[in-house]
Amino acid sequence: MLRQVVLSAAFLLPALFAGGFLRAEAVAETPWQRIVVIGASASAGFNTGREAGRTANIARIIEAMLKVDHDKVVNVSSGFFFMNPRWMGTQSVRRAVEVKATLVVAIDFLFWFGYGPKSEERRLEDLDAGLQYLAGLKCPILLSRIPDMKASVGKMLSARQVPRPETLEKLNKRINAWASERKNVVMVPMAEFVDDLRAGKGVSVSDIVYPPGSIRKLLQRDELHPTLEGLAAVTALSFIKFCESNKKVSVDDFERRPLVIRERVIAAIRAAKKRPGKLPAKEALSGDSKESEKDG
Repeated sequence: MLRQVVLSAAFLLPALFAGGFLRAEAVAETPWQRIVVIGASASAGFNTGREAGRTANIARIIEAMLKVDHDKVVNVSSGFFFMNPRWMGTQSVRRAVEVKATLVVAIDFLFWFGYGPKSEERRLEDLDAGLQYLAGLKCPILLSRIPDMKASVGKMLSARQVPRPETLEKLNKRINAWASERKNVVMVPMAEFVDDLRAGKGVSVSDIVYPPGSIRKLLQRDELHPTLEGLAAVTALSFIKFCESNKKVSVDDFERRPLVIRERVIAAIRAAKKRPGKLPAKEALSGDSKESEKDG
């Protein structure tokens, strides 16, 4: 009888330990584990190659920021998002679901659902479609309202691409209402950050203060895309906001100083250039190709 008990226990131990390990692993997993970046040319690091030597998209920036263990950040952002926001949107969300994202960074995901050469009614219809795509994600989503980028008309955007002020207000009200009904959506202050810069106000990221008149330091001359430091600042602001709403993460998990992040990204790119191997083909889609430079 004793022998049977011992043998039974021996057979059960692997299953018990395996179950215990799986449960422990699930508990240990944080939102930082599998981050997916979805969005348009800002997220794709448009024109940052001039500063960094290669395109520095938000995925690269996050890699330079995080201090905790995580899987490689997945970049599904694209400088070609403007060409077909609905198709690009569905593909982006599908990819995030496929890799079982634990956090989706979608800071400029909604931009081209509201902007583009279309009617004011179509802008609202497209936005509803974009929000419906995001509704398929159950993990935390970092999302922004759509910023006012009319200052870019004649530089990167055409007047036909920009929503009327009253339409932009309607778009953002819909985003606010949609987000307020979902606990997994965190609204980040990207649009407000840009508005303050344009108004000539000082802005801050954690304890780093940018004085009034810092717009050229953080926003490119096309009045549409952030500089590398600006992109780092917006990403840091987004993560700080995320930490305010999620107890599983802490501001100590990542670097918060935009200039330090910028230097880390440049250093990582320079180090990668010294290693043998060609630039991955998909990097050409993230904002450095001649085609993507036309997109805004």
